[in-house]
Amino acid sequence: MSPIFSFFITLFNMIKRALAPIVQPQRLFAALMVIGGRSATTSATTTCGNGSTASSSSQSPPSTPLLSSKSSTITSNKTKSAIPSSQLYIPKKSTLDSRQIGNYSREYSTSSSSSSKRPIFNDTYLNDLFWQLSSQGPAFEVNPNNIDFIQEPIDFYNHLIDGVKRSKKRITMASLYLGTGKQEIELVKEMKLAMERNKELKIHILLDGLRGTRIGVDKESSATILDELLNLYSDRVTISMYHTPDLNGILKKVLPPRINETIGVQHIKTYVFDDDLLLSGANLSKDYFTNRQDRYILIRATKSVSNYFNEIVGIIGSLSLHVDKNNKNQLLLSSGSINPVTQSNEFKNLAYTKLSTLLKSHTYYPSNDGSNGKSIDSPFDCKNNNNNNEEETTWIFPTIQMGPFNIRQDEVVTSHIFESVPSDSKFFITSPYFNLTENYLNLILTGKPKLDIITCSPQANGFYGSKGLSSAVPDCYAIIEKRFLQRVQDTDNGERISVQEYIRDKWTYHAKGLWIQVKNQQHPSITLIGSPNFGSRSVEKDLEAQIILITQNKQLQQKMDNEKNYLWTYTQDANLELFEKRKVSLMVRFLVYIFGNYL
Repeated sequence: MSPIFSFFITLFNMIKRALAPIVQPQRLFAALMVIGGRSATTSATTTCGNGSTASSSSQSPPSTPLLSSKSSTITSNKTKSAIPSSQLYIPKKSTLDSRQIGNYSREYSTSSSSSSKRPIFNDTYLNDLFWQLSSQGPAFEVNPNNIDFIQEPIDFYNHLIDGVKRSKKRITMASLYLGTGKQEIELVKEMKLAMERNKELKIHILLDGLRGTRIGVDKESSATILDELLNLYSDRVTISMYHTPDLNGILKKVLPPRINETIGVQHIKTYVFDDDLLLSGANLSKDYFTNRQDRYILIRATKSVSNYFNEIVGIIGSLSLHVDKNNKNQLLLSSGSINPVTQSNEFKNLAYTKLSTLLKSHTYYPSNDGSNGKSIDSPFDCKNNNNNNEEETTWIFPTIQMGPFNIRQDEVVTSHIFESVPSDSKFFITSPYFNLTENYLNLILTGKPKLDIITCSPQANGFYGSKGLSSAVPDCYAIIEKRFLQRVQDTDNGERISVQEYIRDKWTYHAKGLWIQVKNQQHPSITLIGSPNFGSRSVEKDLEAQIILITQNKQLQQKMDNEKNYLWTYTQDANLELFEKRKVSLMVRFLVYIFGNYL
């Protein structure tokens, strides 16, 4: 390469980095992707956009995804390079007032009623992780017999229907949107029947306001589908429509539907039926009920956990807009509420204040019914009260990530897990849109455990078969995946890290999370499951929630392993040789070069 050509490449990169915070090219990319793209009923526009920048009012620096200019900190000399800490921003506190993870006090590892030092978990890593996670938010003891994993989308739908039918007191649902097809209409019909049967039943549905009022080709939207339910039972039904505070000013006026969703959305997927919780990454629409593979965990008869997620949805709902009865696709501000569009900073401050109160460190909820959902100060008291066998020990840590409000709990604990997994463990990650933040990427490449990764094949990407420029999205992710594989090879991680692609005829892939199998265990002891991806959109722009499940119960570990293995059933090995067979156009390469950080 000539010196003159190198100079102009360097100059172009400098200009690109300088202008990125100003022009925010993820918005331009989204606009390009939807031109001539899929029908308005698809969810792919929102779920596939994994890149974004932090808002100007955010108090934490933004994460940067895979193709950041900082990627040069890992060289291509076939040796594993040390990454200077100055090159990474790894958050250590979930909120400004949180304890710092990694510095938990040993005083919390002893019982309030006994001076004897006993572990919560027999394995050292599990025990240490328990205390680290406890420093960032509440922990919930759970009966392992009350936990099941669902495998198929149709079973997810059937559990939703069954949950609605069984509910007597409350139904709380949070999703990106509700579809407008026959199955979705049937779900709403069952809600109406449940309201008729149970005069004390209350329903709260939280959706994203932009996605939930977007009109599809059938001239319907989530708001119109729910209109009759709301009108019939307006005193017992609440429909909340979250609006991101980052969409304001001129952007609010000029960005059309679909494109405006790239700025940020409500992305939590949680479904509460009385004291049962169904948590997933799946939305409420046809694809997610039929042939879009996701992950789903059902936690039955656990009031404390269900209350917690009900409270998360309740707080976000209290900040949200509601549907205008005279214009079902128009959103209105509740009386006395702060406007997220015209009072963006005030809205963010209020949201931070309300939501950060949930993240109470070293707060423990026992699984026994006698607790009535109340917390106690010591996890040992949970074990003493329940007289549990140590082999039954199972704890859940809910995590939330809300970058617009500077709440970074999920990012903090996920980074800690990536950084701390022992070398003698087995590590598994799944992400449909594999465009890691730079932090996550570097923590993985400098890690030690054996790591298996599953992601989409181009055919399993939600944009596969689209028209127009949106058809380039699968190839864009394929290029990013290839570059990841190259970095794995260049950092001498080829024997430690392997990648598989999900490929199943006429199916798409949307499963997210991870599993950890510690030393001397035959099955995973840890899993993360919920709505976040590992990209910068989840970290910076959207509202996300998931759980971290840690267990010593052999039967539950087997269930976790079965779920993991089921996802790996429909996979093929991904390696650099495979990508040599894939022809990618010059236009796609250009798009990735310019917009790779914002996918």
